[in-house]
Amino acid sequence: MDKVDLHIHTCASDGTWDVFELKKEIIKNKIKIFSITDHDTIKNIENMQSIITKKDNIIFIPGVELSTSYKGREYHLTVYNYDINNVDFNKLVNWNLQTRLAYNLEFIKYMEKINEKVTVKDYLNYVNDVKRGGWKTLNYMIDRKIHNNMYEHFKDIEKSNLKLTFKTPQEVLKILKKDGGKVFLAHPAYYKKIGVLSKDELNFWLENGIDGIECFTPYSTDNKQVEYYINYCKKNSLMISGGSDCHGLFIKERQLGKPQIFKEDINIEKLL
Repeated sequence: MDKVDLHIHTCASDGTWDVFELKKEIIKNKIKIFSITDHDTIKNIENMQSIITKKDNIIFIPGVELSTSYKGREYHLTVYNYDINNVDFNKLVNWNLQTRLAYNLEFIKYMEKINEKVTVKDYLNYVNDVKRGGWKTLNYMIDRKIHNNMYEHFKDIEKSNLKLTFKTPQEVLKILKKDGGKVFLAHPAYYKKIGVLSKDELNFWLENGIDGIECFTPYSTDNKQVEYYINYCKKNSLMISGGSDCHGLFIKERQLGKPQIFKEDINIEKLL
């Protein structure tokens, strides 16, 4: 049976591996079908495509993970088989990226007012090592010994009351679907760790054009959650995907190929 992992991050966003390291790990873990789904960037898609050969005997599906705002909360969509040259698609990806970068800068301005170790000038001059994973703001705060880890960082972000707002699901899905991209609601178990998203919530995403749901994720607390989302997909003719949300060595508990997913467990024929 073919092992699958359709949710992986590289050093182009907040993972630690470059495409050579990821390919090595894919082969080492005997994963047959995989995707790179970096946050708000497709920088490593063509890089990965350029190093895969027939001899590798692996299937790479180009992907990306994009954010959207719904009811005051950030939701993630994993997108596959988009037209990498589509102008509107690339504008959306870049808009998301610039929105996130601007938000991070606003957070630094907030911290500058309450902590003498932080200055905007120092932050702008700070060179982030992408191979350590994470993102510039987080690594800056750790290196300046203000935060010890990602969780402390998020606590201060919450205290700042700054709002990070992306385009609505309707806007995002309209752009993504225009050129045939396949869109999945990413890791629903993340948004509702105890219990499941209601049918009304799932119907909202269905009515706005998602093609599938990422049913298998490391965030699921039990098999009943997974079965609930799978059954919803089957009843509504949606595709079923899954992935590890691996970030290389950055988030060690999210390991490549975990949960273990096989092609027979999911429904991605339209992607292949």
